[in-house]
Amino acid sequence: MIMKAVGKPVFGNAKETQIWAWGSVPGGEDDESLELVPGQTVFVMVQSGAVIIGPETGSLSRIEAGQMAILNSQEENSVVLTEKHTELLLVGMSRELLGSMMTPFRPGLNQQMRRIVFEGSQSDIFERSLSRVLVERVIPAFTNPIVSGAARSFWYESQVKELIALACFAPAEGEDEFFCSRQKRLSMARVAKAKSYLKKHVDEPLDLQSLAKVVGCSPFYLSRTFSATVSMTISQYVRKLRIEAAAELIVSGKYNISEAAVEVGYQSLSHFSKAFQQVKGCLPSKYEVA
Repeated sequence: MIMKAVGKPVFGNAKETQIWAWGSVPGGEDDESLELVPGQTVFVMVQSGAVIIGPETGSLSRIEAGQMAILNSQEENSVVLTEKHTELLLVGMSRELLGSMMTPFRPGLNQQMRRIVFEGSQSDIFERSLSRVLVERVIPAFTNPIVSGAARSFWYESQVKELIALACFAPAEGEDEFFCSRQKRLSMARVAKAKSYLKKHVDEPLDLQSLAKVVGCSPFYLSRTFSATVSMTISQYVRKLRIEAAAELIVSGKYNISEAAVEVGYQSLSHFSKAFQQVKGCLPSKYEVA
């Protein structure tokens, strides 16, 4: 279901202030829809669902969960549309202000960002994955400021600068390869730790929050990394573990089908049978005979 994005201003106002932030709050009674105005550069960070953004009468761009996009608002009013239950944060600022801030740092910017900032390109959209630091530190810093009163404006300006520093610059020579290699090793280690934990607790209900704490990253980051590495979701992996363990119990002859189902964490025999057929290609009763 596609609808106008609804949420609440986090800081400032897209139509009145040079720097602003806006976050989605699905289902809130006082939610407001958001329309972008010309002359702004907008950072779109999508944590769940999907966002469609662009001019009311032109080509629209789709930004998926786990992605961020940086783009200039069109000369005509732009709309922000979302799928139902989308969680996102938008940070915007005057393109003139951003250009004056970034002029001393122009050589270090990503090439596409240079076109967006200094040429006012409306066709360029700089897309990248949401990094762990953005998900775990920067986005929460916008939505949950630790200061109040007059200090809050200063706080948000500092967060905008951190966002720009993390998202807009090209890596130094050799740094990109090193960073990617290190991130890959770290991701593999986290996935291995998650798999080990799940195998030891195969009969327990899956608690993504607890698993993420054990592994040492956010639930969102763990889900995305696990799926990319293992080629299945965490839930699918747990189901496979449980069914494989149950199959061994059934074949051993020491457990009947109901006992094996309970032993690996299933409380419903029908759910167990359905999961068994999905993993093994047959019902547990047929597997038992085989």
